[in-house]
Amino acid sequence: MKRSSWQILRKGGPDDRLTLAVDFTSTGRTQACFRDLVPLLSTTGEIWETVAPARGAEDTMSGGDYVERWLKGVRRRERTVGAVLGYCVGAVFAAPLAERLAAVQDTAPRLILLDPEQPNIAGLYRDFHAAAGALTTILSPAEIAAFHAGGQAVQERHGFEDLAVIGPALTGIFRDAIDVAGRRLGLDDDVRADLGGSFGAFVGYLRAATEIDPGPQWKTATAITSAHSTQRDQVFGRNIALDVDHEQMLRHPSVAAAVSEVQGAE
Repeated sequence: MKRSSWQILRKGGPDDRLTLAVDFTSTGRTQACFRDLVPLLSTTGEIWETVAPARGAEDTMSGGDYVERWLKGVRRRERTVGAVLGYCVGAVFAAPLAERLAAVQDTAPRLILLDPEQPNIAGLYRDFHAAAGALTTILSPAEIAAFHAGGQAVQERHGFEDLAVIGPALTGIFRDAIDVAGRRLGLDDDVRADLGGSFGAFVGYLRAATEIDPGPQWKTATAITSAHSTQRDQVFGRNIALDVDHEQMLRHPSVAAAVSEVQGAE
């Protein structure tokens, strides 16, 4: 059976304009996600969120393949999209997705970027170390320290240059930690393998995003940026800068208010 390319975060009527949310989500994620944001929105209508491809499929998928997969999922249901949201690196994929939809609809969807970020290895290291937060109740302090030390050793050896080398190295450390944690929880081999592969899937997502230039679409989009934005010099159609934390911005009321305002603007 083909894995669905979208999951419904909020249901709406068949005539409602659809909102699409692009992000990479995985079990154990510590960052706030679109599931946290949706209940805070004052706008109505159906909202879908992207689903990553089956584990391993991302190894050969290009940036265009991701966009095409998600586009087909929308067009197959003949829905009109009113807005495309993209969080972090999801904002890179959101740009061509909105452009492709604009070409087949009477009106172009609004493109709303939440702390847009180009894929970068510094961010990958950040997300690797943040992943330890989901393991602190299962692994010992010494094991958590070893996890961080392993990531630091990769950084000292390989720096910030080669995703093709750094990605697999960090993935191996993550997979080993998940395997230990999963065994303690009594998870079977398949479940441990699926959880352990989630970081590798994220690396594939980043690699695919490096093939996309979102700049032209970003110049006409509305960006809602946090206090930790990496895109201070990027030109957007409109930039709403908020004093919120990047990791938790998708559950912050002021972010929800800004998204609702842009969605509801005429």
